[in-house]
Amino acid sequence: MKQVSLDTSFLIAFADPNQVHHSAAVDYFRHCLAKQIPMVVSVIAAGEFEVGQPVNDLPLQNFRLQPYNLPHAIRSAAYFKALKQGVIQADKEDKRAVIINDLKILAQAEEEGVQIILTEDASTLSKFAARLKQAGLCQVEVILLKEGFTPGRLDNPSQSELQLTTTAAANDI
Repeated sequence: MKQVSLDTSFLIAFADPNQVHHSAAVDYFRHCLAKQIPMVVSVIAAGEFEVGQPVNDLPLQNFRLQPYNLPHAIRSAAYFKALKQGVIQADKEDKRAVIINDLKILAQAEEEGVQIILTEDASTLSKFAARLKQAGLCQVEVILLKEGFTPGRLDNPSQSELQLTTTAAANDI
């Protein structure tokens, strides 16, 4: 069964109507509900969200909360080692502490068979996912909210040309 993971930046965009990509996040949320696509939220993302806003502000009943376990830790360590050893390239500005959480979320999705992460994070998470995929270490696809609501990408994440406007998409749901 197809599942999507919602990272911290998605949750922030979803919860805050003032965020630039709020409507795309809401449209993806509604689409997943309508199509019964499970939405996974890592406890890591929940913790990061809690720093700025109570996680209980989110509709938690609609999410599958994913605990962080030993297999996730082992895979994220492998990702970190690949980064550190240059197997995957890191930009100089990528070497900040928060990367570790991005790698954990990616490792967790990969370990649990979650095919897609919905995010607003174009600077680290999506870059690392692409580099890990290129190195053959990860199969998770990343869909960026800045690309707008494109429901067809949930079935075929690499197909970015099927752009729908968020207004038209919202009327379909």
